[in-house]
Amino acid sequence: MDVVSDSLPPRSHSDARYSHLVEVEQAVSLLHQLSRAKLRVLVERFDADLQPAGFAVLRCVVANSPIRSGDIASALGIDKSAVSRQLTILRDAGLIDATPDPADGRATLVVATDAALVALKLFREDVRAEYERILDSWETEEIVAFGALLQKFNTSLS
Repeated sequence: MDVVSDSLPPRSHSDARYSHLVEVEQAVSLLHQLSRAKLRVLVERFDADLQPAGFAVLRCVVANSPIRSGDIASALGIDKSAVSRQLTILRDAGLIDATPDPADGRATLVVATDAALVALKLFREDVRAEYERILDSWETEEIVAFGALLQKFNTSLS
C-alpha cells in the first residue's frame, strides 16, 4: 500500500493531473521534513537550549508584543501549559520579560527583550545567507517564479 498515493482521491493512474498531484504531495512532504531538520539546526545555533516550539513562541511574542500567554497558545494552536513551559525557558534565557497586564491584574503581558530582538535579527541574517547558498545556482527568474508559486500555494493552504 502506497500511503502517499492513497491519500489522494482515487483516480486512474493514467491521469496526468493525478500523477502530478502525487509528485507535489511527495515534494511538499519532503520539504516539510527537510525544513524541520534545518529549523532544528538553525534554532540550536540561535540558542542551544531552545527547542523549535520555544522559538515559535518567541517569534509570536516578537510579532505581537505585548501579548498574553493565552493569546500565544491560540495563535500557535498549542496547549497553554506548553506555552508556559516555553515562556519559562525564554525568560530564563533573558529573551522575554513579563509584566502585569494593567487591564487585568490576574494576567501578564509578555514582551521580547532587546537581546531577543538583536538575536532574531542575526538569526534572520543566517537564514537569508542559507537561502542564498541553497539558491546560488538558480537563475533570478527561477527564484521569482518559485517565490510566486510558493506564495500562491501558501494562500491556497490558508
